[in-house]
Amino acid sequence: MDAPNSRAIAFNDWAKARDWPAQCDPELDFESPALIDLLAIWREQAGAAAMPHRGQMTARVLKSHLGHISIIERVTKDSPHYRVRLLGTQLAHVLGEMQGKYLEEAIAPQVVPHWQARLDLTLAEGRPMRFISRVDMKNLYFLRSETFWAPLANDCEPPSLVLMAAILTFSEVMTAQYATALTRIA
Repeated sequence: MDAPNSRAIAFNDWAKARDWPAQCDPELDFESPALIDLLAIWREQAGAAAMPHRGQMTARVLKSHLGHISIIERVTKDSPHYRVRLLGTQLAHVLGEMQGKYLEEAIAPQVVPHWQARLDLTLAEGRPMRFISRVDMKNLYFLRSETFWAPLANDCEPPSLVLMAAILTFSEVMTAQYATALTRIA
């Protein structure tokens, strides 16, 4: 059995070795009030169970978070292969339409391992996880993401669904090139 947080430490070491500015915070020290609320909803719906069932996480329960969430399903067990089952409108606006697509179809090949690593870790831990990272899609490197990733029980054993919510903010470190580009957009 892995020591507490050893997988998170391994993830952080993996990201650092690849010069990917990402960090897993298994302590769930969220900055975003929306993600704090989502964690509370996840825990309330789980009750005494290890995790809530997908059927419990309805649109009514998640209504204030729908624009920022995604539900991603692992469709193979041996080698990770994931499909975006649901994508909120706010995420689709920023990242592009991914709903119904496999990660390999929706995002750049160099970014797929980043998503897979977070999904794999969340499913392996069987509990919510917090990640902070730079957005590595569509040249949005000036955005920082704080994300909530949590497993959802379903009819598969082990569970194969992950609820993800992202709050995107401007990175504190912004190159002059991106600052100039943003000025042109405004």
